Amino acid sequence: MAYLITIARTHGPGHGIFLNTSFNNTISNNTCSYNDYWGICLRYSSDNLISGNDCKNNEWGGISISHSNNNSVLSNQCDEIAITYSQNNNITNNDCISGGIYLADDSNKNIISSNDCSNSETNGIWVLRSENNTITNNDCNNCDWDGISIQDSNNNNVSGNECINNNNGITLKNSNNNIISRNNCKNNNLFNGMYIKNSSDNTIYLNNLIDNTNNVYPPASTNIWNSTEKITYTYKGKTYTNCLGNYWSDYKEKYPDAEEIDGTGIGDTPYSINSDNDNYPLIMPFENYFLTTENIFDTGTPSNPYPSIAGTHTGTIIPNRTITMNKLYTYSCEGTGGHTEYARIYNDSWSIETLPWEGYGGDWRNLSFAEPFKLCAEEEYKFTLITGSYPQIIHKQNHTTLDGSLITCTKFTDANGRVYYD
Repeated sequence: MAYLITIARTHGPGHGIFLNTSFNNTISNNTCSYNDYWGICLRYSSDNLISGNDCKNNEWGGISISHSNNNSVLSNQCDEIAITYSQNNNITNNDCISGGIYLADDSNKNIISSNDCSNSETNGIWVLRSENNTITNNDCNNCDWDGISIQDSNNNNVSGNECINNNNGITLKNSNNNIISRNNCKNNNLFNGMYIKNSSDNTIYLNNLIDNTNNVYPPASTNIWNSTEKITYTYKGKTYTNCLGNYWSDYKEKYPDAEEIDGTGIGDTPYSINSDNDNYPLIMPFENYFLTTENIFDTGTPSNPYPSIAGTHTGTIIPNRTITMNKLYTYSCEGTGGHTEYARIYNDSWSIETLPWEGYGGDWRNLSFAEPFKLCAEEEYKFTLITGSYPQIIHKQNHTTLDGSLITCTKFTDANGRVYYD
């Protein structure tokens, strides 16, 4: 049975809100603070939405999910989020005040995205005995232990996270076949940017390791310290295709005679990591190799943006070249709050959606996808876009983007239900 749970406040013994074997409920906009146990607790409960709740200052923590699958935990304020024996949950855009996010004991295929896990009294994000999770675009700074700690866990994707001013930025212990990419590990001054122990066959590339006490310390491990496939990138205005490694702030200090290879932004001397090597070390932080990626697939701003109206656009995209995407930007009509509220890109065998639009605040013109993904050159993809008020709309059915890719809008349904095909 499904319920909408909205209460004013809880304060007392037990949990603030407790669901056991309950499905398809919405728990929204509650204050669940100062309880003896958890603010919100789910046991054997799936397909629930937990959003916009205040779950601070509870004895055990903010939100607990155990033996529960396919739940969405969005935009809550809480001490700690703990997930155990649970799969396919979406933990996004939460503010974890002091406890971070704990994922353990066969908690697999979860998405941990765009959360603020800074100032944790333990680890910012802690993954223990769990696999195939996506941990992306989280802030894990100023934690008492590690920014992100992966222990006894394989095949996770850790990308796009900020790990600054912790004991260790990212730790791998007894963990194999993980992908660690596009993370900023900076000023982790007690120990290391990355600490890797008894962990092998991890692919570690396009990370910034800057001004840590040790940028990396990996005893008894064998890993891959560059991309396993060539990547097309733009560096200082020119486009190249190469394998790419990581940026090491002490590269020039360790290898003062190293030279840049043919202006590609790659050093000619491998960076030695115990028995491993980064064979394609970056001369500059990785952001400098993708400064134009936001413009690779760019419609540009139309000369006649008005009139525009909220509605649903459907159509197809054929990229001119393979591109990596993670955000959708919307051009607004001047003086308005034109935006996109939802986007889906898909084909017959694959689909990805954006995270919920958070309203007017912060980076409101950008809408993040659930995780970074690639669109392959010359393949056709379908799209659905739901726009809010007054975005700039191109008034033609077919449009070629600035890089030569083709967008075709096959149907537009406006906010009043009228359908247009022209």
